[in-house]
Amino acid sequence: MAVLHSEEEIARRLAEAQEEADETTSEELEDTSPQRPKRFPLSSTVVESLVGFIVNPTERWYLGFPEFDLATRGIGRGEVMMVIGRSHTGKSQMLLNSIVWNLINEHDSHAVIFSLDEPRELVLMKLFCLLKGRSSEEVEDAIKAGDKDTLSDLERAATQELSRVAIIDEAINLTEMSRVLEEARAWWGVEPSFCMIDYLELLPGGDSDASGVTSKAQAVKRWAKEERVPIGLVHQAGRGSADPGKAAGLYGGRYGGEQEAIFVIEVYRKKDRTDLSDWETLYHANSVNINLCKNKRTAKLLDQTYYMDPIAGHVHPYHENLIPESRQ
Repeated sequence: MAVLHSEEEIARRLAEAQEEADETTSEELEDTSPQRPKRFPLSSTVVESLVGFIVNPTERWYLGFPEFDLATRGIGRGEVMMVIGRSHTGKSQMLLNSIVWNLINEHDSHAVIFSLDEPRELVLMKLFCLLKGRSSEEVEDAIKAGDKDTLSDLERAATQELSRVAIIDEAINLTEMSRVLEEARAWWGVEPSFCMIDYLELLPGGDSDASGVTSKAQAVKRWAKEERVPIGLVHQAGRGSADPGKAAGLYGGRYGGEQEAIFVIEVYRKKDRTDLSDWETLYHANSVNINLCKNKRTAKLLDQTYYMDPIAGHVHPYHENLIPESRQ
């Protein structure tokens, strides 16, 4: 026997059936929708990272040389800046100047120095001399004489500015360097702001020939991305790269490796030239040239002449009183 339903009952049952169908469709869509990629970031994520990088300059490391900081916009986390040049031209000194500038001006900056070339005591002496504007000979003589003020300054610096620097002078590989960074993060409670490696050829593993240097530079580039820290990587220049005292440019590094860096800075001394006039010889006796010869961020290149203080090692623009009086 047929059962007759009112129009209201029919409408109610139709509405219930539609709701069940909608729920089923929604569940099917959830089951069949793709999972968020794990092996690559979405473009929206990359855009957020790019915007964050641009509007948050504190995430970058600045050298303290305004012309270069404007040109590069700073070294970002995971980026490598390679510093090339002949021996004893001031490559390491330029980076140490940068570290001290940040220690003084950015009180939350922390730096890790992997000094594969020089002992940690010598590196600390250079940092202290830059902080105090004193020569290493003067400081050494004062320590030998038991000068209380000098000893007090050293102890104070060790617990203040220099407490934000870790100096490792062992020849360790990148895996061990990662462990050092882990300890630094745990000790400081923050991410290191900068990491200096001095220098590329002395990294353990591989030879110091063309293939060895390139593979080491590639490994440092991968490591920088994994650790998300700005890297200053010192690299020796080849002896035949250019005439002494002249810029060799981008390809001046011994056996290459420059292709792995976002920025390449060449350091050279014009005093090594043999064709200087008497006035130029005086002018360049303590000059140092910093040549930005690769800049993948803004493409702006520049070569600036600075004064390197022979006493404390400060690198700064030429003040008027430092310029020889006459060209005659």
